[in-house]
Amino acid sequence: MDNIILSFSFIVSTIVSVLILKNTKSKWKSRLSAFIINTFILAAATWILYISDEEAIMFGFVHYVLVLSIPIITWINFIILEVIKYRKENA
Repeated sequence: MDNIILSFSFIVSTIVSVLILKNTKSKWKSRLSAFIINTFILAAATWILYISDEEAIMFGFVHYVLVLSIPIITWINFIILEVIKYRKENA
């Protein structure tokens, strides 16, 4: 389940940040949008999974993988944006 949520967050944030980069030509706006989207999706998924799982509530188990992967996915998005920018400049 965590892998599906991580993949969904990665795909959505990449698509939105690339569209923002192409429309506004602002690298910082696209990076900020990728970070905000990743944070919102993964924090909301962590909260929903915690509330819906009775065992997690009883024993205090939280899906830390989702929260800890926010900077990793955002960093990968930054690399993708740099590759797109590099390709666009050299095309």
